[in-house]
Amino acid sequence: MFDSTLRARVAVSLHHLCLEHHRAAHVLIDNDVRGSAFALYRPQFEAYTRALWFHVCASDSALEGFVGGGEPPPMGELASDLAKTLGSQGEVVRSVKEQSWRSMCAFTHGGAIQVKARAMKDEIRQSFTDEHTSQLIDAMASLSYLGALGIATVAGQEVLANNLYAGHREIYSVVYDRI
Repeated sequence: MFDSTLRARVAVSLHHLCLEHHRAAHVLIDNDVRGSAFALYRPQFEAYTRALWFHVCASDSALEGFVGGGEPPPMGELASDLAKTLGSQGEVVRSVKEQSWRSMCAFTHGGAIQVKARAMKDEIRQSFTDEHTSQLIDAMASLSYLGALGIATVAGQEVLANNLYAGHREIYSVVYDRI
């Protein structure tokens, strides 16, 4: 349960969408529809970034305008605002946006990456490998983790946030042990 302010509802709804995109990617991968799973990474990243921005940066009028059907600022502006407001957490968002945005767009909008993944000599078929797919799932799992932490933060649930953190560390301990 959380305070049902407009700011909280928008943030939690977008974090929830972030989690849903990850779940949908698993369904698509389970059905060997990998290109469409890759296409969901950008909307998942957008949902997470917008959730964070609407929670900590947006003015009341920006929130009202968005809920009324208006567009939020462009992703570059959101990422920049988050970097200024949140420091290192926001810098990570800005860094991912700067380094991966073109690829995310190519996956989502049928760019060259999607074409190259299908044009196999004299046949057309998807060719995303298990390694590519596992990298996608890892990236999406990280965003889902951050989305779940975002929900816990909005709800003021420090115990839940700590439990999520501990569970995440346990699952990904192999990765963290290498760092």
